[in-house]
Amino acid sequence: MLDYILLFLTVFGGGLVYFLFGRANTKVLKLVLSFSGAYLFGITITHLMPEVFESSVNKIGVYVLLGFIFQIILEFFSEGIEHGHIHVHQQHTHAFPFSMLLSLSIHAFFEGVPLSNSQEQRSLMMGIIMHHVPVAFALMSMLSQSGVGKKNCLIALLLFAAMTPVGGLTGVYLGNVMSGPWFDIMMAVVIGMFLHISTTILFESDSDHRFNLYKLLIILAGASLSILV
Repeated sequence: MLDYILLFLTVFGGGLVYFLFGRANTKVLKLVLSFSGAYLFGITITHLMPEVFESSVNKIGVYVLLGFIFQIILEFFSEGIEHGHIHVHQQHTHAFPFSMLLSLSIHAFFEGVPLSNSQEQRSLMMGIIMHHVPVAFALMSMLSQSGVGKKNCLIALLLFAAMTPVGGLTGVYLGNVMSGPWFDIMMAVVIGMFLHISTTILFESDSDHRFNLYKLLIILAGASLSILV
């Protein structure tokens, strides 16, 4: 339970940081996301996938593919805010983007479910925190620039920060009432989601070659950390 509280407070605090700066530095945000994307990709390949492919579930790779596709569908509604894309639609200024928040919340919930029973719980939680903190910052930036009031911004941040711990607690409950390979299947789906998010972040390029050099160094650092943990 303490880990879930820490997860909530860290992500919620990451979103609150936006109100201290008042604006998002897209270059810095992309570099932070590059680090988290490299770390996510690293722990997925070196830790999570070997664990799930030891499962007795038949054709477990199919669920990885389903998770990958599921994330594509979610990003159709979230407009890619999971990897730092901040879209402000002037014609919808002051209108709350419910579909975006719902998609982002579903994404966060599913990522939390495997936390209840993963052999790599700490490394997985670290990856989720490193990914969700800049996403929370981007969420506050997008909502504020769209003219959404601070009260509604904070409610949205509260919901997003809570969804991953809720997913983890749901996993604990399901583990107590259900038997069978449900956890391996859920982990495979989350691996597919991680693969889509991390590769999208890593493969995005910038016309500024110097920025790409910084991004390369950040990616190497994130990947190295994933191996060390």
